[in-house]
Amino acid sequence: MKSGRCVAKKGFTLIELSFAIAFISILLITITLITNEIVSIYRKGYAIKSINQVGRDLIDDFQNSITQSPPTSTAAFCEANYKDDDTSMQNCEANHGFYSVYQQYYSGVKVTSGSDNADVKQVPTGGIFCSGKYSYIWNTGYLFNTDGSYEFSGTGSQSDIQRGLRLKVNYTATNSNATTKDNIANGRFRLIKVEDAARAICASTVPARETGSTNRGYPDPSKALIGPGVADGTAIREITIPGTLANDPEELINESDSSLALFDLVVFQPARVTSTNRLLFSGSFILATVSGGVDIMATGDYCQAPSYFSADFSYCAINKFNFTIQASGG
Repeated sequence: MKSGRCVAKKGFTLIELSFAIAFISILLITITLITNEIVSIYRKGYAIKSINQVGRDLIDDFQNSITQSPPTSTAAFCEANYKDDDTSMQNCEANHGFYSVYQQYYSGVKVTSGSDNADVKQVPTGGIFCSGKYSYIWNTGYLFNTDGSYEFSGTGSQSDIQRGLRLKVNYTATNSNATTKDNIANGRFRLIKVEDAARAICASTVPARETGSTNRGYPDPSKALIGPGVADGTAIREITIPGTLANDPEELINESDSSLALFDLVVFQPARVTSTNRLLFSGSFILATVSGGVDIMATGDYCQAPSYFSADFSYCAINKFNFTIQASGG
C-alpha cells in the first residue's frame, strides 16, 4: 500500500486581502474625487462661457436698440406730463426726464441667510430701461433663487415673498403665445424686450414708483440713488403695456440659459452731444448664476464660500459688463 502525501494549497492571507481591498477602496475614492472635480470645473467653465456669451448678446441688443432710437427729446416728456405742476416740472427738467429712460427697484435682503448677525442690504429686484426704440424689463436673480441663500424682509414664506416682489407685465398682442404671456403676466421672466418708441412704459410707472398711488408728482432727483429705487415692498409690481403689440415681448434671458439672470442693471443719466443733439448712453450690468450664493454687495468675494451658503459653490459664476452707446435720436 502506498502512503498518501498532503499537498499544501497556496492562497491569499487575510492580511493580504485586507490590504488589497483597502487599496481598491482608496483608488475608487480617488477616482470619484477626481471625477467630481472635473465635473465641477466643467460646470464652472460652462457657466462662465454662458455668461460671457449672453453678456455680449445683450450689449449687441442694447446697441441695436439705442442706435435705432428715433430723434425724440426726453425733455419733451416733462412738458407732456407735468406742465400743470410747477414743482414736478422743475424736478423733471432738473433730472432731464431721466425717469422716462431708466428705473430700478430694490428690496431688503439678508444675503447670509439664517444668520442673526447678517446685515439687511438693499439689493436690486427688477427694473425698466426705455431706450427710445425698445423697452427692457427685468427681474433679478435674487427673485429666482430657491436654495435658501437669501432671506427677504416681509411676512410669509420666502417663496411667496420672492413671487410678490417680481415685476409682472400685462399686454394685449395679436400673435400672443399663451405660455409666454402667462409667464410674463406672473413675473416668471428674467429679461424681456418690448417695442416702445414713446417710452410709454417708463412714463407710466413714474407716479407709482414715487408714492405707491396714482399721484402724478415727479420725484425729486436728489432722492434718487444710482437709479430711482424704492425698498421693502413699496415699488410697483405690475406693468400694463399701453396699446396693442404687433408681437409678443421677446425673452432675452430665460431659464434655459444655464440658469442665468441679471443681478443689477444700471443706466446712467445720458449725456447730450450738443453738436448733434444726440444722447450718449452709458451703463453696466451684472450677470450671474441664480444658484451658488451671489452677493454683489460684497467687497470682492462675490461668490461666497460654501460655509456661508447651502448652494453648490461650483455653480457660482459672475461677470460685470460695461457699455457706452450713442443714440441716433434722444
